[in-house]
Amino acid sequence: MSKNGKRQGNASRRLRVMNNLDESRWRAVESGNADVADVFVYAVTSTGVFCKPGCSSRRPLRRNVEYFATPSDAAMAGFRACRRCRPDESHVIDPSLASVISLCRRLEESGTVVDVKAFAAQCGYSERHLRRRFTEVVGVPVASYARSQRAEQARRALHSGVPVTEAIYGAGYGSSRAFYEHAAPRLGMAPGKYKAGGRGERIAFTLIATSIGLVLAASTNRGVCAVRIGTYEDALEDELAAEFPHANLERDDDGLAELARVLQCAVRGEVEAALLPVDLKGTAFQMRVWDALRTVPSGTTLTYSQLASKIGAPRSVRAVGSACAANPVALAVPCHRIVRLDGSLGGYRWGLGVKEALLEVEGARQCP
Repeated sequence: MSKNGKRQGNASRRLRVMNNLDESRWRAVESGNADVADVFVYAVTSTGVFCKPGCSSRRPLRRNVEYFATPSDAAMAGFRACRRCRPDESHVIDPSLASVISLCRRLEESGTVVDVKAFAAQCGYSERHLRRRFTEVVGVPVASYARSQRAEQARRALHSGVPVTEAIYGAGYGSSRAFYEHAAPRLGMAPGKYKAGGRGERIAFTLIATSIGLVLAASTNRGVCAVRIGTYEDALEDELAAEFPHANLERDDDGLAELARVLQCAVRGEVEAALLPVDLKGTAFQMRVWDALRTVPSGTTLTYSQLASKIGAPRSVRAVGSACAANPVALAVPCHRIVRLDGSLGGYRWGLGVKEALLEVEGARQCP
């Protein structure tokens, strides 16, 4: 059985489950955005029903939602069509939206490389227009969507037991080097370990007493994978274990002494923790937000809307806020530097008192 109670046999038949664009898809579901009704469908695990965005049914809990490229994918995974929105029935849609949907389907095909310029010409649009429309509808650019789809195909293949080399080339990577540069970092671990469910991956961690509370920092051999701020050691260690259930977690205060020193100094506003190497897992949209956050200088702040514009998605302010809240590495990805339009602090995963303290020391360091 899987964690949502479904039989694992169903999982092997889910042809194109989209786990890497959750933020933009959840935003469409939550807001009832019927404009993207044919881009994807969502299934509710607690009811066994799948719907299209814009359905008038009661909004599900996010933890109960799964996303599928097409109604047939959802049906093959064991879900039944909603009787209200009838997601399995076709209807007339805007031509430009139809082109975006068609491009999505092409990019989802295993091993497919799409000439976007030629595809746009076939649809009667310029390449620039189609790319812009794609980003508006889907929430990420064509290139990001294509990369995330290839990575998703490789993940599914590895999870099903396919040999690493076969998974790499089957997903459309022209070389193993291309895979290790673009997709392997998204796995958060070496592909061989991912295939084994992460078992055997060593993650070292340390605990640091600071002026803002206890800081737990964890790292693989590729970079920092978790930085959490709290009050109790046991609670922080339990959170780390829940995030990496199959890894070998080892406390290593001596081995991570330099990381601890950098974070200590970062809390005092003396160094830039965003320069630390990181090893992160996230959706394509989250990775864009986190990358942009690492370019916000110490002593400065941006608003959520400014950050959304910075990543080229000015309408995605709420999704940007969600990505900030999901940031797994406090300080190294300085989401505390993002504030509301009126200058108020907004939210912060580790507490507004911590956010205020960090901004205060960083601001003081910039004063003449």
